[in-house]
Amino acid sequence: MMNTKFFAAFLVFVSGAVSAQDSLMDILNDGAPVEKQKVFATFKSTYLINAQTNETVKRGTLDFRITHRFGDVAGSSGGVHNFYGFDNASNIRFSFDYGITDRLQVGIGRSKINENIDASVKYKIMEQVEHGFPVSIVGYANVVCTPKLDLNNEFLDPLNRLSFSYQLIATSKISRYLSLELLPTYVHRNMVHAAVNTINGAAETNDIFSMGVVGRLKVTRSMALIAEYFYTASAFRMNNPSNPYYMPLGVGIEIETGGHVFQFNLTNGEGIVNQDFIIASPDSWLKGQYKLGFTISRVFGVVR
Repeated sequence: MMNTKFFAAFLVFVSGAVSAQDSLMDILNDGAPVEKQKVFATFKSTYLINAQTNETVKRGTLDFRITHRFGDVAGSSGGVHNFYGFDNASNIRFSFDYGITDRLQVGIGRSKINENIDASVKYKIMEQVEHGFPVSIVGYANVVCTPKLDLNNEFLDPLNRLSFSYQLIATSKISRYLSLELLPTYVHRNMVHAAVNTINGAAETNDIFSMGVVGRLKVTRSMALIAEYFYTASAFRMNNPSNPYYMPLGVGIEIETGGHVFQFNLTNGEGIVNQDFIIASPDSWLKGQYKLGFTISRVFGVVR
């Protein structure tokens, strides 16, 4: 009987000790530093529709991209007689982006609008970390040269052909499904045409400030909904009857299949680079002046 009581007491003691040990380990684990890992795949591509994302091309990798804009789906320039814009190619851009390092990317491109040739650089300044720094910060800059024929003697000074844009890209992967981004943007053009808004008297300026807002919502393993909007601070562009302007707005679907990323979108802007779609966006969604576009991206490993 004594042995039975002793054994029972021993079991109670051991179970209590084990429980206390588990509680102590929980306390120690709570106080231990959590391993911080970088957040990956905030976006699936270096671009959304027109907007840059925080993503860069990996070191030794080349991203070849074709971006296409058709004509207006509806409105006075769209409809069935223009096959809802498919008869018109309002803009096409071919581009190559190369990863010098995993954080530094350079690129070149050529657009149909104004025959613009652009060169760009993109650098990851800070990266979002799980249980740590909550956002990624990326710097982007480009220069655009307009080599079109000088029919009106606009480019007697070759520097007049140049324009520049600078962006600070702040992104956060809120969850595995939702990513958000802000893009404060500054655009400078060496030459602008003298013009005045007849309503408020504001003149056109060489410098333009704009704020982009971007979102990506993952709906399946390989498909996501995307949207972007840019608010441009320009008194000249506000309610200007002679130079109509509407804030650039784009929505689309992104599909990932292996090494390819396909994107279909609708946007009211013809332009693709910052100097085109932020500066000039004369078409309105409410008037049916939105354009179907698509982007195809193919990544090649150049250096292993």
